[in-house]
Amino acid sequence: MRGAKAIVASVASIALFAALALAILPDLAPGPPVPGAPPSVGEVLWTIRSLDLAVQAFILLTGVVAIVLLLRREAGGARRG
Repeated sequence: MRGAKAIVASVASIALFAALALAILPDLAPGPPVPGAPPSVGEVLWTIRSLDLAVQAFILLTGVVAIVLLLRREAGGARRG
């Protein structure tokens, strides 16, 4: 039973990572420079710095998962650690 949970968790994690990568990676290619006014804050944050945002989101997600794993209860009701 425990092995099946690990397999399902691994498959779900890989699927989530693949979906996020496919959603983010096509937008990371820089476009040609556009002459004119300087870019707005929203354009800089979502277009130019999208890789930074993707890395920050991954770090936050990893931290949340780590905290949940550290604080979970075992089957007998006792805490690990």
